[in-house]
Amino acid sequence: MLFFRGKESEGNFSDFELNKKVIICLTFILLLLLAYGYMYGTYVGVKNHLIINDELYYISEVGYLAPAIFLVPFPIIAIIGGVQKLLGKENNKTAKHLIKSLLYGVPLYVVFSIICSFYIEANLKNHGYTYCSWYKFSPTRSPDVWLKNSELCLKVHHYVVLDVEEWFEWHNEQGIEPQLDELKAFIAKTNKEQGR
Repeated sequence: MLFFRGKESEGNFSDFELNKKVIICLTFILLLLLAYGYMYGTYVGVKNHLIINDELYYISEVGYLAPAIFLVPFPIIAIIGGVQKLLGKENNKTAKHLIKSLLYGVPLYVVFSIICSFYIEANLKNHGYTYCSWYKFSPTRSPDVWLKNSELCLKVHHYVVLDVEEWFEWHNEQGIEPQLDELKAFIAKTNKEQGR
């Protein structure tokens, strides 16, 4: 294979000390997990946020997942560079490709995250969903919450948001349309259990 040809490198994996071998193996595993995470995030982002399933009553939307595909080359090229090093091959060209993947991938990710966010918002509105800010756990990092029935957007304190999210997710899984009275009763019960 083209990636694994080339000049011999100075060091070989078998010549390294044990602690360096452990660090290399852990880095390799971390990069594999990173590549898998980016690919899985892209899959989830496309499946759940770009292709809207309008049978859901509650959607927790994260617009930055789908464009994660632009970040996948970074860990893959880093893995290839690591394998080259393990085989005792020089990997200067691979290092240049690694830097290029970051220089192109990060700006593309940022631009497409913004585009995806606008597209997802418009798409959700076209499918009859309403944004509900009360069910966000934190104003900066938590997903945007969209509801099929705007009456279900009740003012709640942040300490019950996760319970309400689980309640909605259960209704989505069961295919049972949530009722306003049930939600109010659930929130009151949760508040009482937490001593609020």
